[in-house]
Amino acid sequence: MFIYTYSVVIPVINSKHTLTILASLMLVAGMPMAFADGHASDGLTITADAVEGSTTITITGHATSSNTPVTIMVLAPNGNVVSIDQINPDSDGSFTSTIGVGGPMWKQDGVYSITAQQGSASINKSTVEVEIADGAVVPEFGTIASLVLVVAISSIVVLSAKGRLSFTPRI
Repeated sequence: MFIYTYSVVIPVINSKHTLTILASLMLVAGMPMAFADGHASDGLTITADAVEGSTTITITGHATSSNTPVTIMVLAPNGNVVSIDQINPDSDGSFTSTIGVGGPMWKQDGVYSITAQQGSASINKSTVEVEIADGAVVPEFGTIASLVLVVAISSIVVLSAKGRLSFTPRI
């Protein structure tokens, strides 16, 4: 993950001050993906990776035991179970599962909860959420949208400083 800093220095005419705008954005370089991380303190951890517009979600994680299977259950926004899978972790405890999105079970738009559990202890349970619309993954606030927002805010400040535009009424 990279942190980009965008700064604009705007000189204000007839003033002793210079206005500086700094905006920091956390962007994932080269990956237009929606990420959701679920982390339990010492137990099971999972991550859901889904490319924007994709019809699959890849679940990766790490379990506390390689001898006990991990159950992955997906709940629709209304609470209905839409997918369930049971996988055996590798010898190091890592596991991967791919969930197909789409079809009649996935027709409700909204946030789907993906829960992985190993055994009955609550420490071995982790949940992530992914937003689905029209049977495809909806991206989170992405790289391009972040940059457009920063440029738009900067433009408003520049135009208001140069044109003496005021957003507050003068009394």
